[in-house]
Formats: sequence, structure tokens, C-alpha cells
Amino acid sequence: MIKVGIIGCGFMGTVHANCYNILEDVKVVGVSDISTERAEKIVNLTKSKFFADSDELINCSEIDAIDICLPTYLHKEFILKCCNAKKDIFCEKPFTLNLKDAEEVILKIKEAKVKLMIGMVLRFWPEYTEIKKTIDSGKFGKLKILKCTRISAPPIYGWDNWYFDPKRSGSAALDLHIHDTDYIYYLLGKPESVYSLGKKDEKGWQHIYSSYKYKDTIVNAEGGWDLSKSYGFMQEIRGVFEDGTVIEYNSKTQPLIIYKEKNSELLNITKDKINSINTDGNISEIRGYYNEIKYWIECLQNNKYPERVTPEDAKASLEIVLKEIRSAEIGKGILL
Repeated sequence: MIKVGIIGCGFMGTVHANCYNILEDVKVVGVSDISTERAEKIVNLTKSKFFADSDELINCSEIDAIDICLPTYLHKEFILKCCNAKKDIFCEKPFTLNLKDAEEVILKIKEAKVKLMIGMVLRFWPEYTEIKKTIDSGKFGKLKILKCTRISAPPIYGWDNWYFDPKRSGSAALDLHIHDTDYIYYLLGKPESVYSLGKKDEKGWQHIYSSYKYKDTIVNAEGGWDLSKSYGFMQEIRGVFEDGTVIEYNSKTQPLIIYKEKNSELLNITKDKINSINTDGNISEIRGYYNEIKYWIECLQNNKYPERVTPEDAKASLEIVLKEIRSAEIGKGILL
């Protein structure tokens, strides 16, 4: 039995708690949050203990692993605390706000000999994993065009409006858009260069559109959280292969479909054990989060380092996004 402590009981902490609750041989035994009201919801869900002091939770001998669901600017501090307590760590994306901090954390986890996994959830999202399988199979030839989109209404549910403080969140370009940047990296590796345009205000980069240079594939991605509240959230991906076959998914309007030369095929995606939950966030489906947390727990149960998302992977995706932001700032392409 893996015993987990959750730090941060907002949107993502609630999602993770629901995932742990339906997995076998794992139990949430402690939660911590500055809001007792938020924490009580997860305490009641998981029948766990509330820790007013997060340091006490981290150093609790009963707890094997810590799940960090805190604002990005706190990631480094709490990962290092967990390393000092010799606890394995799941931390939500983005890894950190800058490469220097990411490098420091990687050195520390190696020194402490603990496991760290960053929540790059598209690597586990059912439609996106199916797309990767299709690309890797080569059955339709090489992938020639890839377009990813992730847009939403503003994340007003965040504690203290931290999402809208670029010094704490990195803004939409880092917090939201990094999902697609990471998935592109997962599929194709590092691009030769990036060129980005964006919309920036006092809340940081609210919207970004990037082109990634690869030898054989045209790749673009768009991300932003500046849409009207009624729009909600949408993720979309389209790939075009060299034989003209199209694979496409849109979370609002279309399930995953392959458009072949003579016919189209609806791909069967296995549904999660729990289809939807109330998270107070911009999505309600567990979907990929369940797969992600399940993989993480299986790694711990089998004493294996998470190879599907390594800290080095998370650092590489962070580096690409930071180059995208820099490109948008100077209006020029940037080599990686």
C-alpha cells in the first residue's frame, strides 16, 4: 500500500484525490492547504488527516510520497523539502518557472535518490496516446503536418488570482500552452527553432501562437486563456500524414477520427472508471489524469523510475516554452 500526502487542495488537488480514491493499493492519508475549507473536501473524500503545517505532512513517517498541487512558483521549494525528507514526488506542471531552478532540482533528486514525476498529462490522455500510436506505427507514412490548440476562459478559480501574476504562474504561455509544447516534444523531439507571436498585458502572455521548425514536419500550436467565460475550454489536435490521411480530435465538437482515402473511422477510446467530477476548474473529466496517476503509483509499487515523463523531459519542454516566450518578446525566431 502506497500512502500519499497531497499538498494543495484546489482544482488539481481535487482531481488527483479522486484518482487515488479509485486506484487499488494506494491511499491518501494526509492533505495540507492554507484553506481549511478546501482541504476538508478532500479529507472527507479520502478519509484522510488534515495537516495545518505542510512541513509536518512532508516529514510524516507514515507517508511514502507527496503529490504537489501548488502554484508553479512554489514547486522548487516544496520539491526540495520532499527531497530532504526522502519522499518520492509527483509535482504538477510546469516543472519550475526557469531552467536554473529545474537544473537545481534535478541535481537534488539524484543526490537524494528519490523519484520525481512532473504532470505532463497529454502523454497519458487517451486520444493523444492513440495519436502517438498511430504516428509511431507508420501505417500512413510520415507525419507531415501537426496543429495543436488549447484555449479557454480565464482560470478565475485559482487561489489569490495567482494564474494572472506572471511572476507566479508564467502566464498562459507557460502554464497552459506547455501541455502542447510537451506533447510536440514527446512526438518529435526538440525543434531546430521556434517562432512565436502573442498577446501580452499586465497579466503576462495571455495568448501565444508558435511555429516549430522540424526537418520533415510543419508544426504549429496555439494556447491562451483569454476567451469569454461562456466558451469554457477546448483542446484540439490535427495531424496530416504523407498519404493524405488525417487524424483529428476536438474536445468540444469531435471525437477522435481518422479520415482515410475512401472512408473515415471513429477510433474507440476506453472510458475512465469515473467519467466526470466536480473540480471547480476548467475541465471535469478525469480521463488522462487517472492514467497519469495510475502510472505514477505503479512506478512506486514496482520501485521503478518514471521513464514516460522524466525530469529531463519536463526541463526540455520548459526550455522550449521559454524560447517561445522570448521569440514573442523580440519578434524573431530563436534557435534551440
